[in-house]
Amino acid sequence: MQLSESYLIGVDGGGTKTYCVIGDKTGRIIGTVVGGGSNIKSTKPEKVQLQIVELLNDLLNRYGIKKEEISGIYIGTAGGDRNVDKKTWHDWMMAYFSPHPCRIQITNDALPALVSGTFSLNGLVVIAGTGSIAYLVQDNGARTIRSGGWGYLLGDDGSGYHIGNEALRYVTKYYDQHGELSKSERLTQIVLQHYNLQNAYELVPAVYDDENPRTAIASLAMSVLDLAEEKYQPAVEIVQQATKALVELISTIFTKEKIAKEFPIVLCGGLFSNELFLETFKHAMRGFDNKLYVPTLPPVVGSYLNALVSEGIEHSLELRKEVIRSWTQLMDEQNDERYDINESIGKTRN
Repeated sequence: MQLSESYLIGVDGGGTKTYCVIGDKTGRIIGTVVGGGSNIKSTKPEKVQLQIVELLNDLLNRYGIKKEEISGIYIGTAGGDRNVDKKTWHDWMMAYFSPHPCRIQITNDALPALVSGTFSLNGLVVIAGTGSIAYLVQDNGARTIRSGGWGYLLGDDGSGYHIGNEALRYVTKYYDQHGELSKSERLTQIVLQHYNLQNAYELVPAVYDDENPRTAIASLAMSVLDLAEEKYQPAVEIVQQATKALVELISTIFTKEKIAKEFPIVLCGGLFSNELFLETFKHAMRGFDNKLYVPTLPPVVGSYLNALVSEGIEHSLELRKEVIRSWTQLMDEQNDERYDINESIGKTRN
C-alpha cells in the first residue's frame, strides 16, 4: 500500500505521558513517539507547550515528514472540552504549523479513549489513570455528559492520584498515632521506600517540593495495588474505595441519561491495566448490566481515527483492519511489548 501525499497526527495527552502517532489517510499508522505529561492544570503551560513542540519535532524528524505534509492533527487531552484550554492548545498548534494550513481539533481525552474501544463516537468511557472521568457520548459526538474530571484539587475520585493520596493520608495518621513504631507497618514501609525516605516527616518536602505534586502522589498507586494483591487490608480498602468512586461517577451519568444503562463501557487508564483493580471494579459494577471493554488499541490510536473522521474518511471495515494491522506491525517492529495502551501512572521515583 502506498502512502498518500499528506498525513494525520493523533495525540493522547495524559497527566503522566503524552503519546503521538502519525499515519496516512488509508489507515496506515507509520510511527509513534512518547513524551511527558501534558495536563496544563497540573503542569505549567509553558512547560507543556515546550514538551509538545519537542514531541512533534521528534515525530516528524524520526519519520522524515515535513510540517507542510500534515493535513490534520487531533489532540485528546484533559480539559480539552473547556473553551479556555481548547483555545490554548489551538493557538499552540496554529503557531507550530504556521504558515502551512492544518486542520486542528482539540477534545477531551475521553473521546479518543472511547473510539479506541468502539471505533465510534457513541458510548460510555471511564478513564482511571493519573486522573479520572466518566464520559457519555451520543449522536456521533454531538451530545456529551461528563461526570468527574474536576482535577486533583476538586475531584479525580477513583484515580491514581486518589489511591496515592489515600495511602499518604493513612501513613501520616498512622505515624501520628505510633511515631517511629509505624516503620514496621507495611503500607508505611512501601510509601517510604517508594520515595526513598527514612521517616514520615520527610514526606512533606518529598511531595510539596516536587515539580509536579499530582504525579508524585499518583506514582504511588501501583505500589499500593501491589500491596493489595498481597491482601494487606489497608491497601485493599483503598483500592475498593477507588473503584466504588468510579461506579459513583457512572451512576451519576445513569441518573441523567437512563438509556446509558444499556451502553457498553470502555475502560481506559493505567489502573485498568492492573488485574486486581480491574476485577475489583467489575465486582463494584455487579449491580449493572453494562458490558465492559478494555481496548486492545491505545487512546492515541483513537485520536488518529478521529483525525481521519475530521477529514471526511469513514471508519469502514477495511480501514479498521488496516489501522489494527499497521499498529500491530509497528509494535512488533519496535519490539515494545510493554507499550502501555492505557495511561501509565508510574511505579518508581528513582
